[in-house]
Amino acid sequence: MRTMGFRLRLALFFVATLVAVQLLTAGLVYEVTRRALVTEGERQLTANAQAFVAQMDDISARVAGNVEVLSLDYALRSAIAERDRGTVLSVLRNHGRRVGASRMLLIDLDGTVEADTGAVATAPGRFPFPDLIDSAYNRRTAAVVALDGQASWMVVVPIYAPQPVGLVVVNVPLDDALLTHMQQLSALPRDIELAAQSASGRWTVVARGDRRSGLVDSLSAAHHALPWKPLLTKVGGKEYMVLAQRLKQPKQGTPVVAVLGYSLDDALSPFRSVAIAWATLLALGLGVGLLGAWFTARSVSRPIELLATTVRRIAAGDYRAAPGMQRHDEIGQLASAFGSMTEAVRQRELRIRHQAMHDSVTDLPNRVAAETIIDHALAADDGNRGALLMIGLTRVPEIVKTMGHALCDRLMRDTSERIQRVAAGAYLARASDTQFMLWLSSADQAAAVAVALRILDVLNEPYQETDLSIDRLPSVGIAMAPLSSVQASTLLRHAEVAQFAASGSASALSFYDAATDPHRPERLSLMGDLREALDCNGLSLYYQPKLDLASGRFGGAEALLRWNHPRRGWVSPEAFIGMAEDTGNIHRVTRWVLASALAQAQQWIEQGLPLHIAVNLSARDLEEAELPERIGRLLSIHQIPASHLTVEVTERAVIGESDTAIRILRRLAGQGIGIAIDDFGVGQSTFAYLRHLPVSELKIDQMFVKHLATDTNDQIIVRSIVDLSHRLGYRVTAEGVEDQGAQDYLASIGCDHAQGFFVARPMPVDAFAAFVAGQAGHVSAGLLR
Repeated sequence: MRTMGFRLRLALFFVATLVAVQLLTAGLVYEVTRRALVTEGERQLTANAQAFVAQMDDISARVAGNVEVLSLDYALRSAIAERDRGTVLSVLRNHGRRVGASRMLLIDLDGTVEADTGAVATAPGRFPFPDLIDSAYNRRTAAVVALDGQASWMVVVPIYAPQPVGLVVVNVPLDDALLTHMQQLSALPRDIELAAQSASGRWTVVARGDRRSGLVDSLSAAHHALPWKPLLTKVGGKEYMVLAQRLKQPKQGTPVVAVLGYSLDDALSPFRSVAIAWATLLALGLGVGLLGAWFTARSVSRPIELLATTVRRIAAGDYRAAPGMQRHDEIGQLASAFGSMTEAVRQRELRIRHQAMHDSVTDLPNRVAAETIIDHALAADDGNRGALLMIGLTRVPEIVKTMGHALCDRLMRDTSERIQRVAAGAYLARASDTQFMLWLSSADQAAAVAVALRILDVLNEPYQETDLSIDRLPSVGIAMAPLSSVQASTLLRHAEVAQFAASGSASALSFYDAATDPHRPERLSLMGDLREALDCNGLSLYYQPKLDLASGRFGGAEALLRWNHPRRGWVSPEAFIGMAEDTGNIHRVTRWVLASALAQAQQWIEQGLPLHIAVNLSARDLEEAELPERIGRLLSIHQIPASHLTVEVTERAVIGESDTAIRILRRLAGQGIGIAIDDFGVGQSTFAYLRHLPVSELKIDQMFVKHLATDTNDQIIVRSIVDLSHRLGYRVTAEGVEDQGAQDYLASIGCDHAQGFFVARPMPVDAFAAFVAGQAGHVSAGLLR
């Protein structure tokens, strides 16, 4: 979308300002006028309501005067005295036509209707408004009543002869014609309605003036009560001031009110011609203003457009000076200053680009620049081979904390210079605060190792400064392309993984190995798959028999966890147990193994095979205080003696751990559960330390057992462990028995049990049952211990 130019924007600004001022003025005038009309409408409505009541009183006076003349009629008084109802009705009808009454009544002194010109039935009735009779004796009485959906002005006058002999009631209809006539004879508003209230409380219009605006209906639709003070509301889509006026009425009568309206739209109509004239003047002013603004903006915008063209060139990287302007005003000064600024920007951009892509300490390319260079090299047809060396200095954080950043910066500069001396021509960059990266294009593994060894040699020389001699502790990780990756970011990560591995090795040199990469992306999903396997019973237990060397019988087995992944196939326990410990999922794994192993042990007992079960526990399991109670409940549920269960823990799980782990082991031993130390001999535990633990069995690690038949050193170590263990009351199991010679030697020195591939491999439960059945001659109810 094309944006507006400065010239057009300046012209539009002038025009918009003029329009805004005019609109604000018009709005202000309209608001002031409207408020004045609202005030005038309130005043007029109040005055008109009072005038309407006064006109009603005037009608009452005129009707009463005519009725008083009737009360002096001798014929009427004689007919009343003689109770000549026909004559009375005739006189009343004649007089009613003269005064414009719709109905005339003669009321007896007790309130009985003696004659009614509007009645059909002949039976006398009671006058429904006794309070009008009572007040009529004092002075003439008039009130508005609603009968049969019609409103009328009822005037009551007594007849004297010379004492009161009755009362004459005159009903003057308050209909549309009367209201229109009253509007024509006075200044009443055109919008006037009479409304009567029904028994349900709803107001119904019974008469209207000459304009049927629907005041009462609009108030009802808007859920407004009748306004006894002027109210501004919408009537038929127009704004009205509405006021309700109570009319005099008898106590027993239906309430009747007059509703008057004042139309603001009608009041504002004279101002419309003024608004049209104002709009015409505004249009003319806008036209003149637009032309003037356009020419003014043109004289200002042309030099600015030239500067804008120069700015676009600068944005595209063209820093040539802007063309000179032969002007000495403010715009000319702006052009001169702009030229100076352009040159300064060019110099700063060069510095910023260099700083963005280089390390500020060593002035080497940084990681971002290196990734770009390596990506280009890998993308080239003849350059997709090479080696990336990640060089790390392990002691840098310690040096910073001890000696400060200044000395560390000097050390890093010295390091970069040494690397460049031994790897001339290679691409060197600063990867992080503690790492350098070196790209060897087209290098093979042998060339990469040669360069890495030279780097280690030169960096192993201490950094000397005055009386200081500082070791760097360098390490080098190597990632090969395309063997490792053909993307720079992935190659960098692989080299970094290799460098971390190298920092913990004796050679300080390591190649990236995907099989040992703890940060492989596929490992991220492994824990989710493990949780799903636990929920869906996707794991299984294999059982490896334990041989009693003294009797040659199989009386127990170790439960080993196996996972046949639906997509990855068999997953080694080493691949997921460690991650389960790190994420806390090991607790769920252990619970599943315990429940499954003890349930299987119960089945074997029911089959007449009371085999002992060994289950491995993690160091994280020994942090769970509820573990002994949970195992106790499982033993109780499956009705398995505690002595038939052994839990195996590694030396690492108990050596140097908190007292919580020791207490949990003691509670398990207190329940009668056996405690075995797994992989004994490869950790840091001693017999002196084990004496403080509730241990009942030691399992000699397979590294001492594999070559036991031929290695005299291993024989000495194993014999010593067996002898000391027996003296301390421990049973001993040898793991990793791979041949008959090892088994015979273990039996000869009194080792209790043997376990390994030569004895029996781990097998699923069905195969294990068949294996035990095949050894039925060696199994009895009192096996193992």
